[in-house]
Amino acid sequence: MYPFFMPGCAVTAALQHSLKDYAVPGFFSIASFLLFIFLQLLGTRIFSQVRESGQIGPKLFSLVLVVIGLSGAVFSCFIANPEASLLLGFTAGLLIWTALCDIPQQMGWIKPISRTALMIFVPLSLLWIMGMLFMQSIPAAVYGATGYPLVVWGLQLARGGVIRKWGPSSLAATVLILLTAAAAGSAMALGIVHGSIFSAIIGGVTFAICTWSALEMIWERGMTEKPWRRSL
Repeated sequence: MYPFFMPGCAVTAALQHSLKDYAVPGFFSIASFLLFIFLQLLGTRIFSQVRESGQIGPKLFSLVLVVIGLSGAVFSCFIANPEASLLLGFTAGLLIWTALCDIPQQMGWIKPISRTALMIFVPLSLLWIMGMLFMQSIPAAVYGATGYPLVVWGLQLARGGVIRKWGPSSLAATVLILLTAAAAGSAMALGIVHGSIFSAIIGGVTFAICTWSALEMIWERGMTEKPWRRSL
C-alpha cells in the first residue's frame, strides 16, 4: 500500500513548500501596507503643523522632499538588482509626488484633478506605457519613480471625474469603487505570487493606495447622505 500514498505525500510536501514560499512575501506585503498607512497619517500630522507657519513652511517641506526623492531616484538607477531598483524608484516617486503635487494641491497652488490636467495625464501615461514596452534600456528605477505619481494621479482623476459628473452615490461611482477594490486585491496577490520581497512590498503599497482611494469614495458617498441628521 505504500506506493499508493506516494503521490499524496508528494502533493502535501509541494503544498507546504509553496506556503513557505508565499509566507515571507505575504508578511512583507501586509507590513508594507500597514507602514504606508501609518506614514500617510504621520505625514498628514506633520504637514498640519508645518502649515501653521504660513506659506514658507510648506514650500521648504516640499523642497526637502523633492530633493530627497530625486536623489533617491538617481541613486536607485545604479542598483544592479532590477527589483530593488524598481522598489527604491517607486519610493522616490512617492516623495516626488508628495512634494510636487500632493502638498501644492493641499495648499491650493495647483489643481491636478481638473479637466485640464487630464489632457496632460493621458499623453504622459501613453509615453510611460510605450517606454515600458519598447525601451528596455531605461533603468527600472525610472519607471518606478514615474509610475507611482501616474498611478495616484490616475486614481484621483478617475475619482474626481466620476464624482463631479455623476455624484458619489451613482452607479458609476459604485462600479469605480469595485474596480478600485479589485485592482487593490490583484496588486497584492500578484506581488505575493511573484515570490519576491520587493514585488510583495510594491504590491502592498499599491493595495494601500487603491484601498485608500476606494475608502475616500465611500466617505464621499456617506457624507452626501448626511448621516448626522438621522440622530437629531
